[in-house]
Amino acid sequence: MAEQKDQYMWPSHWGRPVAHGPYGAVSSNSIYATRAGLEILRQGGNAFDASAAVSLALSVVEPHHSGIGGGCFSLIYSAKDNAFHSVDGRGVAPQNAKEDLFLKDGVVQDEWKDLGGQSVAIPGLLKTLEVMLEKYGTMTLSQVMAPAIRLAEEGFGTSFTGALTMDDDSVQRKLKLSESMRKLYLKPDGSYYRFGEVQKNPEMATLLKNIAEQGTDYFYRGKVAQDLVELINQRGGCFTTDDLANYTPKFRQPVRSAYRDCEVVAFAPPSGGCAVVEMLNILEHSDLKAMGHNTADSLHALAEAIKLGFADRSEALGDPDFVHVDTDRLVSKTFAAQRFAQSGARAQDYAAAENIAAKDYPGNTSHFAVMDRFGNAVSQTQTVRDWFGCGIVVGGYGFVLNNAMSDFSAAVGALTSQGLTYGSANAIQGGKTPLSSMSPCMVLRDGRPFLAIGAAGGPRIITGTLQGIVNAVDYGMTPERLVNLPYIHVITNAQGLEVEYGISEDTLKLLEARGHHLVRNTVDQAMSTMLNSVMRVDGDYYAAGTGRVDGCGGALLPDGSAVLEGVSQEI
Repeated sequence: MAEQKDQYMWPSHWGRPVAHGPYGAVSSNSIYATRAGLEILRQGGNAFDASAAVSLALSVVEPHHSGIGGGCFSLIYSAKDNAFHSVDGRGVAPQNAKEDLFLKDGVVQDEWKDLGGQSVAIPGLLKTLEVMLEKYGTMTLSQVMAPAIRLAEEGFGTSFTGALTMDDDSVQRKLKLSESMRKLYLKPDGSYYRFGEVQKNPEMATLLKNIAEQGTDYFYRGKVAQDLVELINQRGGCFTTDDLANYTPKFRQPVRSAYRDCEVVAFAPPSGGCAVVEMLNILEHSDLKAMGHNTADSLHALAEAIKLGFADRSEALGDPDFVHVDTDRLVSKTFAAQRFAQSGARAQDYAAAENIAAKDYPGNTSHFAVMDRFGNAVSQTQTVRDWFGCGIVVGGYGFVLNNAMSDFSAAVGALTSQGLTYGSANAIQGGKTPLSSMSPCMVLRDGRPFLAIGAAGGPRIITGTLQGIVNAVDYGMTPERLVNLPYIHVITNAQGLEVEYGISEDTLKLLEARGHHLVRNTVDQAMSTMLNSVMRVDGDYYAAGTGRVDGCGGALLPDGSAVLEGVSQEI
């Protein structure tokens, strides 16, 4: 009998075509912003220069998510200093704000929280970018603003996400209240821009040019500041020009903890970083790799760790300048072991840990990541909070103001629009930063960042960032894989466990048998868990954006060319 020869199909396999290169990489929610960052890296700028360009470009092309009328949390690693820094540019409450800001006759006024001048926190983004450039950058504000100014003047294709937001009820209310907003974000005939259609923002182009020439004082002092204060207060706010003139971002100490063979560095309170670290510490008690990715066992372990972390966050966290937050306990391995011991084989809800509440001292969002060839890294999340913030647009300047004050506790136990409740530690006080789910993180191996990661999506920021880190560390995924597989989200068992399409029906039935109340996403839906990350692997930088929105990763090559992935709107 003739010898049987092995039959091969050629080629049997190859590496996935992903964006990577040795001269740095950028991951953001817009191809325009990613290109802006790569342009600055190509010109010899570092990660901090590129981050400012990305941030400003997002302010032009993604006004529904973030912008110069809002704020940010920026986690940075300076290779020169071998040090991490958390720059809190979220913005703070105006000095005249009091605990009853959103109350009328003791009743919370939801309309004030969403649409009123009461909802506006001091915009922190521009000042943060200026401080970061002065301390760590190599380029001027004028240089890094150039891509954003060009986009505002010459135009950009409307993003898919930007187009779909216009049908949202909250955006409809904001448009009805503001002629300036309608003029800025609608076509001349009053219709919406469709996905891919070109829009421009000459008002913002002029504003950015003036800021580029005169510095951020042009925004925080003088006529611009006076116009902002006047309109905010006409809509119920309590601003003074001193609130803007005296604003400066806060430097905070990042939180750190080991996870498996890595170290995780996360943004400090009042961010969601403590919750991410606590959840990871709880998950260390489960062998996720052996359980398998998105199996009933691993998803149950994730869900219980997430619920425990959210329970503690609701009571324990606030602005550490105003309340004592027991950060050391929250991120300790001992505390995580105690919390893990309260979980079991069945799904349950959890109260916050005993004596964890923060005590008074006496007396929708966009994420991006950048790594450069010099070893620097930035993980930044920025927001105007809700879609188009509060909808207040000061005519002639081209941007919308945030409604970040809504992240304070309007009253103890009051439910926020994002389904969260907080205690008295997050009460409103002048100069205080509201709690945020924004959780920029980095993961280290051998003492150096190999992953810069974070997310957008309200409380799904925390759960998304957590799963992204687990996918990278426990399952060895690179950015293009870790971002696109099905995700889950849960805050309490009563609210339900959200699951994306792609998790097997057999697995979902096993989860239901354990007591989980499932909220299924259909095949044409995507959860608002919007991750962006850059990873360093063997001297190359890998980047990917999320397909849940218009994400785009890109990397720089030695000859100055770039490779890109993601959704593109070309003009």
